[in-house]
Amino acid sequence: MDDPSRIVQAKADPGHNCLEVRNLVVEFPNRHGTLRALDDVSLSIRPGEILGVVGESGAGKSMTGLAIQGLLERPGRIASGEVWLEGRRIDGLSDRQMEKIRGKEIGAIFQDPLTSLNPLFSVGAQLVETIRQHMPELGKAAARGRAIALLKEVGIPAPEERVDHFPHQFSGGMRQRVVIALALAVNPRLIIADEPTTALDVSIQAQITGLLRRLCKEHGTAVMLVTHDMGVIAETADRVAVMYAGRLIEIGPVETVLKSPAHPYTRGLMASIPALGARVEHLHQIDGAMPRLNAIPPGCAFNPRCAAAGPRCRRDEPALAPVGQGAAACWLHEGGVA
Repeated sequence: MDDPSRIVQAKADPGHNCLEVRNLVVEFPNRHGTLRALDDVSLSIRPGEILGVVGESGAGKSMTGLAIQGLLERPGRIASGEVWLEGRRIDGLSDRQMEKIRGKEIGAIFQDPLTSLNPLFSVGAQLVETIRQHMPELGKAAARGRAIALLKEVGIPAPEERVDHFPHQFSGGMRQRVVIALALAVNPRLIIADEPTTALDVSIQAQITGLLRRLCKEHGTAVMLVTHDMGVIAETADRVAVMYAGRLIEIGPVETVLKSPAHPYTRGLMASIPALGARVEHLHQIDGAMPRLNAIPPGCAFNPRCAAAGPRCRRDEPALAPVGQGAAACWLHEGGVA
């Protein structure tokens, strides 16, 4: 019999999608009407692939991750659309059914590791609890062995000793490594990482993103990386999806989108990144602000902030259409904006 503490290496099957989100609409009814937080979002992630989801605060990045995991707070609801995980539709499952999927099939990494770790228990106890909850066939000793193996794999030094330490005894970067170990504890098929490096300094960010990329490839795990940092996207993701006002406005290979962005909003994001060695008096910024959910303009939601907007942009909402190796929702690629 195989050693249960061994980290199982899943084989990535490039012929299918691990995650498929189809025409997802999320709404929040209130006494004044209904707010649409996500509007017709469709994306997919293959095994072993990292999809970066980027945009300003309020774009809908984290909301997409919560909807996939079935963690929308009431009265929020999935009004239409579908979420498929490994060929199984999961958006209509009950809370109890989703509890069996979260952790086992969908792992999560959050911005602040302290919110994911209980300060009253050692990291080993928390790892063992997660492992045994989803792998009840393992005894305590085998689960502890697996916990130590996980800590070693994510780069925790002296894991046999550190397994009994408490969260406050780890640095911020080491705590995030523990959270990654928790996310990988039972070999999930998908990991949703929501701003996993924002609270870390730059050097630790590079270590965590490198670790995440390596583990993703080795385990064949699909990763949805939510961030506002284009640098993290460039270093970590295989493809990038750009969101604005709850809509997906551009998607494609990282190199293509970052070097030749097709949507004016994406171009604005890239222009806002200061160039190394360049001396400028003022940094570029995108004029205006993300619209509130109850004040999204007709047509393209970005049109009030877009210098290239025309009458069609203010009248009709563009759909995602192929542009080069990716796709963008912009009338500029549909024969003009008149």
